[in-house]
This record gives sequence, C-alpha cells and structure tokens, in this order.
Amino acid sequence: MKTDDLLRVKLLRLLLELEEERVANLNLDNQNKHEASSCENEIEEFVHHKANSQERSVLSVIELSNYLGVSTDCIYTMVREKQIPHVRIRRRILFHRDAIDSWIQESTVKS
Repeated sequence: MKTDDLLRVKLLRLLLELEEERVANLNLDNQNKHEASSCENEIEEFVHHKANSQERSVLSVIELSNYLGVSTDCIYTMVREKQIPHVRIRRRILFHRDAIDSWIQESTVKS
C-alpha cells in the first residue's frame, strides 16, 4: 500500500471515530433532555402540590396577614384586644381558617 492510501485509511478511521463520538453525544443530549423534561414535570407536580397545601386549615400570623391583606401589626393588635379568634401554642399564635372565615362572615353581617 502506498503512503497516500495509509493516510486515507487513517483519516477514514479518525472520521469514523469522530462520527461515533458525535452520535454518542447526541444520544446523551437526548437522554439529558428527557431527564430534564422529567425533572420539569416533577417540579410542576411539586409546585401544584405546594399550591394545594397552601389551603391549610391552620394559619400563622404572617399567613393570616397575607390572607386578609392587613399588616402583622394589625393582626397582633386584634389578638391582644381579643377581636379575632385565635389559639396560642406556647409563644405561637395560630388561626383556624374556618373560624376566620366565619368571623369575617359575622363581621360582614353586623356591618
């Protein structure tokens, strides 16, 4: 075989190796895309679950202030003046969502 033929064979082998590597990388990219898609689905499920769990029956002061659209200072004042239904567990102040909704309804009827 001539030197030119040997070079061509080497070049063809090198091209074949490069093509195999490219195909392997494409397969890996496709696998990564599938895994990323799966991960995105898991994240969406988590966010959906988290959003549903936001409908908890017991609220903290901060959660209640967001729920009612008032400041935490306002909530603490209403608790101190016993104007709002609440429960104390040691130092924590908690509110039952149903009791708050009923309290709102009663307050609306009286007004």
